[in-house]
Amino acid sequence: MTNVKKNTNKYKLDAKEQFLIETGISDNNGIIKPRMHKKYKQISRFTEILSDKLSQSGAANQKRVKAIDIGAGKGYMTFAIYNYLVKNNLDPVIHAVDFNSDLMKQGNETAKKCGFDNLSFINDFADQYSGLTYYDAVVSLHACDTATDDALFMGLKMKSKIILSAPCCQKEVLLSLKQKKSLSKFVKHGLFLHKMADIMTDNARVMLLQSQGYHVDVIDFVASEHTQKNTLIAATKKRGKQPAFYDTYKSYKAEMGFEGIKLEQMMLDEGLLS
Repeated sequence: MTNVKKNTNKYKLDAKEQFLIETGISDNNGIIKPRMHKKYKQISRFTEILSDKLSQSGAANQKRVKAIDIGAGKGYMTFAIYNYLVKNNLDPVIHAVDFNSDLMKQGNETAKKCGFDNLSFINDFADQYSGLTYYDAVVSLHACDTATDDALFMGLKMKSKIILSAPCCQKEVLLSLKQKKSLSKFVKHGLFLHKMADIMTDNARVMLLQSQGYHVDVIDFVASEHTQKNTLIAATKKRGKQPAFYDTYKSYKAEMGFEGIKLEQMMLDEGLLS
């Protein structure tokens, strides 16, 4: 079952944490910089949700939690997650993956300064990276377009306990809708078509996650004034495969008039769907 939950934003990072100063979110006095308040609230809320999912999945009872951040960028969220896990005695191992080599080098330098010994920033593409054979949590914050599918697929392939993804710049379904004119002949305003394609894409992702036995929450994880891309897909592994959800997905894409999404094709290639 998929729920839509509102932002409560109860969890707050200590603004004086060294990683916040090193990454430029806080100044040297441990005060959040005015232009970084939005980013600070994003990573605080994301970490709060991860905390909830760690408890729900049972991962909070482990001695060590292994996580991977796909499309890590500057690593704001990566550092926040590592910091949280350390403070909760979960002895983390975290890998952050991004194709930007300069940012990955910078991330490793910052991790060393902060004493985050088991945090590694790795220069690679999401769909080509082969790290550990298993991660308890796969996360991505605003991985663009089908990079979100890469993150979701990684979690599905290894049956991770937790998959958290805030999608961004969904274009794949939009192109299909324009080519087939299934909706574009009725929806004349481009902004409406874009929004509909975004929702259709993420709804398809939810069904595919459910087909693999995940409970999925869809969450407005921060207020829209902090980011227009404020939808978070939060999935927790609960049971074995549920083929009925894939049947529903196939009916859905036929009814809505789009060809499919990258996540489906990767799952088919891997033999996850039948």
